[in-house]
Amino acid sequence: MNSIKYLLTLALCFCCAVAFAQKRITGHVWSSADKGPVVMANVAEIDKSNRAISATQTDANGNFSLSIKNPGNTLQISYIGYKTQRMPIGTQSNFRVELVDNTTLSTAVKVVTRKVKSNGMVIPEREISIAQQSLNMDEMQGLSFETAGEALQGQIAGLDIVSNSGNLGAGTSMRLRGVTSINGNQEPLIVVDGYILEDYDTQEFDANDMNEEKFANLLQVNPEDIASINVLKDAAATAIWGSRGSNGVIEIKTRRGSHGKTKVNFSYRFSGAWQPSGMKMLNGDQYKMMLQQAYHNPSPAAGNPADEMVELQDKPSYVSFYGNYNKNTDWIDEVTQFGQTHNYGLNISGGGDKASFRVSGSYDHETGTVIKQTLDRFTTRLALDYLVSDRIKFSSNFALTYTNQNKNYDDGLMGNAYQAMPNMSVTRYEYDRTAQNWFDTGEWYIMPNVATELGFANSVEKGLTSKYLSDMVSNGNPVAKAYEAWRKWSTYTITPQFSIEYKLLGKEDEETQLNYTGEVYLNAYTETKNAYYPGSLSNASTYNKDLTSNQEFKSLAFTTRHSLVFRPHFENENHSLQVMARIEASTSNSTTQSKSSSGIGGGLTDPTVPGWTTGMSTSTGKGHSMSGTGSVHYAFGSKYAFDFTIRADGSTKFGSGHKWGFFPGISGRWNISDEAFFEPLKKVISMFAFRPGWGVTGNSSFGEGLIYNQYASYGSYNGVTAIRPSNLRLTDIRWEKTKSWNLGFNLNFFDDLLKFDLNIYDKKTTDLLNSGVRVPSTSGFSSLSSANVGKMTNQGWELFVSTSDVLKFGKFHANFRFNISQNINKVTEMDASVLNTVNAEFDYKKANENPLKRVQVGHSLGGIYGFRFKGVYAYDYKHNGYFLNPDDNEYYLTEPDANGNLYNTAKATGKTAPIVRDAEGNVIYDKNGNPLQMVYNYGGGSEYKFEGGDVIYEDINHDGQINELDIVYLGSSNPKMNGGFGVDLTYGRWTLKTNFNFRVGNKIINLARMYAEDMRTNKNQSAAVNHRWRTNGQVTEIPRAMNTNVSGDIFNALISDRYVEPGDYLRFQYFQLGYSFPAEKLKKYGLSSLRLAASGNNLIFWTKYKGVDPDHSASAFSPCTDSSQTPRSRSFTVSLNVGF
Repeated sequence: MNSIKYLLTLALCFCCAVAFAQKRITGHVWSSADKGPVVMANVAEIDKSNRAISATQTDANGNFSLSIKNPGNTLQISYIGYKTQRMPIGTQSNFRVELVDNTTLSTAVKVVTRKVKSNGMVIPEREISIAQQSLNMDEMQGLSFETAGEALQGQIAGLDIVSNSGNLGAGTSMRLRGVTSINGNQEPLIVVDGYILEDYDTQEFDANDMNEEKFANLLQVNPEDIASINVLKDAAATAIWGSRGSNGVIEIKTRRGSHGKTKVNFSYRFSGAWQPSGMKMLNGDQYKMMLQQAYHNPSPAAGNPADEMVELQDKPSYVSFYGNYNKNTDWIDEVTQFGQTHNYGLNISGGGDKASFRVSGSYDHETGTVIKQTLDRFTTRLALDYLVSDRIKFSSNFALTYTNQNKNYDDGLMGNAYQAMPNMSVTRYEYDRTAQNWFDTGEWYIMPNVATELGFANSVEKGLTSKYLSDMVSNGNPVAKAYEAWRKWSTYTITPQFSIEYKLLGKEDEETQLNYTGEVYLNAYTETKNAYYPGSLSNASTYNKDLTSNQEFKSLAFTTRHSLVFRPHFENENHSLQVMARIEASTSNSTTQSKSSSGIGGGLTDPTVPGWTTGMSTSTGKGHSMSGTGSVHYAFGSKYAFDFTIRADGSTKFGSGHKWGFFPGISGRWNISDEAFFEPLKKVISMFAFRPGWGVTGNSSFGEGLIYNQYASYGSYNGVTAIRPSNLRLTDIRWEKTKSWNLGFNLNFFDDLLKFDLNIYDKKTTDLLNSGVRVPSTSGFSSLSSANVGKMTNQGWELFVSTSDVLKFGKFHANFRFNISQNINKVTEMDASVLNTVNAEFDYKKANENPLKRVQVGHSLGGIYGFRFKGVYAYDYKHNGYFLNPDDNEYYLTEPDANGNLYNTAKATGKTAPIVRDAEGNVIYDKNGNPLQMVYNYGGGSEYKFEGGDVIYEDINHDGQINELDIVYLGSSNPKMNGGFGVDLTYGRWTLKTNFNFRVGNKIINLARMYAEDMRTNKNQSAAVNHRWRTNGQVTEIPRAMNTNVSGDIFNALISDRYVEPGDYLRFQYFQLGYSFPAEKLKKYGLSSLRLAASGNNLIFWTKYKGVDPDHSASAFSPCTDSSQTPRSRSFTVSLNVGF
């Protein structure tokens, strides 16, 4: 019994001890901002290991009660959107806690050093030693950009961006500090959230053909998801990307969530677009008159073949033709329309103490300014950051993009429209003999097959097109082509990314740190391209009708990256050191399948449908790469900074001894303004810094497997298929490398009110890679797949000027920005076989309308070469007036001219005729006393004697003939300078943003104008040819009409400076007027923000260029040309942004 009493007494004492140990506290949580209690706030007891021992939540009145296990612990109170409060528990039993909104600033001010990421490390901004420039995409809110490339135009010094065309999804071409390679992709490397955005379409893109369009790679990234874009320019900056960074690097950082209340944002943009006014073309009547002369001029005495072409005659009796060839069709108007873009965006972001997230989705639907072009794009992105503990952070980024694009069958529909017969009908007309009129059947008018002989009997009676109009049959009906033929491209891109950060040593800045980051990245890409050309658009044989094609490309790439960053803590805080080591490995697999068929109607492109197979191919690809990177950053007092980076890239493309490429980069920074001797100037100059840098980047732009022997079938032997080697192994090919130095200067005035960033650079590329290099036939082969062939340099400078808020007057302030750059490209060495291939022998017979590819050591890539245009011969040879026999000069005017002259000759009137003169201008005679007549390619098999109305080309060497010895340098395709500037004005909640961009000093071969003025074929011509040469004595710059179907070769369309035009322009890129509504007035409607904006895009530009738009660029060995590509559209945009 006593034992039981003792046990009960002990139990009672234990319970009392527990009751006293588990102290209960109470409290109230409230917010002055919300003027009331905070409901369901988290209340927790936190021990010294940062673990939650006990927890509860506040009730509907903001009150809580909690049993405490240890009064020595800390009380933590938190709620989404508020700053977490911590306080010791101690002996206090009742707490009254106010939570402050995350957006509320305290009165205390703490100086924070702005830090940015550079070479894989986070360092203070004022210690940046590399050449880079950033763009904050918040400044672009509400503007309509299809891709990020359009947003960058005119914003970054040294980055030259031109639009590929105005077709939907065409994208842009970008060149950063010139061109450092002649083979493969010449675009800067695109990096999204630390990983390369692969451009799979470059493997099929011909760098020498800028008229060919490709899939715009940046369509995979929604501009609304981009937080900022950082452009890395010099080798010290891009060395971390090794062989992939030789053309510069554009780093895109997407938006992520932030801790605080959950926010919902919705955006809508509408854009309306239209095509600018193009060349004024001939109408149907003018066109027929021009062709009448073009067919008559070659042999006036032989009769006019145009009289036998029913399509050019106004003869209602030919009922099957007249109704379809008596129109004045504006084909440009027929193939263009008012384009529309609808963009819907939704994003949700927020987070608590440990996690933050952002989920976004957007949908774009675009209809082009050219008929039957549409683009649909859906993108979604999930970003998640989770603090597992104060040492471990997990991050993920998942993105999915789907695009579906309806394209015209080829990208030259605008060119077809410019060249189509304006007297031809869009739809087919038939004659109603009862009503005695023509009526529209509503069917497309398709020109019949071409007759083999000229004459009405071969066209009208047989229902065929006249013999000489085969080029117009090929050109076809542009509207019918747009509606009936098509290409459909679709892509899927999925890019999951996961990373974990572990603080192995230290957690605070005041401690020595060793941080590990492990990352995994996957890129799954699928591309489908289908095309269909119906038999209804042609009169070809059954085998060549209903053409279909299907191509499937799939790629899967896996990358893993592991980094260690060591940051020791020094007692002397002036010293700062970071060391990073990184290893990365990736593998990729791809498959390509394609099939083309004929005889399949209905637009079916499924490769299993029966038809005539016209082509089939399948291929697989596999690649492995590995790289190691090391970076060191040291700074002393943020006054002196030093950076060193080296990357080693390994690739299976190269043979033994060349598999690894090493790419170092070194740079430094001296903040001179921090020196004591600079103190007297600090009131004016707030920052003066010098940034020297040097580095090496590389390139490996050729395919896998070229180091191995490859074999192909070759006939048969004894009934067995034979094989033979199909290549020469590339065992000795080397990495293309670019060594460059950069001198940077930062100069800021008046406490950073005015900032200057100047960079001077020099880049030398060696071991240039080129494909298809010819080799002696004694090797058994004609060419190498790739080879190292030469050297090239790029030298230049760039300046970026910006201001913070200036011109402050009450609610008003302004910001200004300006950038300008110059790059000089030069080929310093080139293999003789490449020079012989590119600088091929001048083809006299095919010289018309054919731009020359020329490479000269000591000149830049993209050089334009041709003849000098000196006008049009006013008189023919017979009317030259210089014959020594005076009887041959007896040609008279009907009445005396202004000088009282009666002779109708070149000599008498002081005008031009096709006769040879020496260097002093003296006429050269033959042995019979007759002036020598100017000829083209004398004795070369395509000899032609110039006559009145023909183009005058300068005879450079005065040898009496125009040949390749008269070809001269006419200019460069590369701009001497380019840049942009903008002004942003703010008044209260109103903003006005503007931006301009410009290019100066580049030349363009205006082939579109040449096609529309040479009158050699049946293509429609511009209204300028109404001023063509028609009779002796006429002075004009438009030559005579001479159709080559009956005249044979005529050479009025050689590449000359007549069509080499200045590409200088100043473009008013955009302006935007916006208004943000006051948040306090929106709160009662449940809104946190509301912004409305309206903008105009590409509305006007100033240029001397005679084409529609001067936005064109060169590529590789080819000069810059304008071949009637669809120009950039004009547009306006209205946008709505709502926050909840």
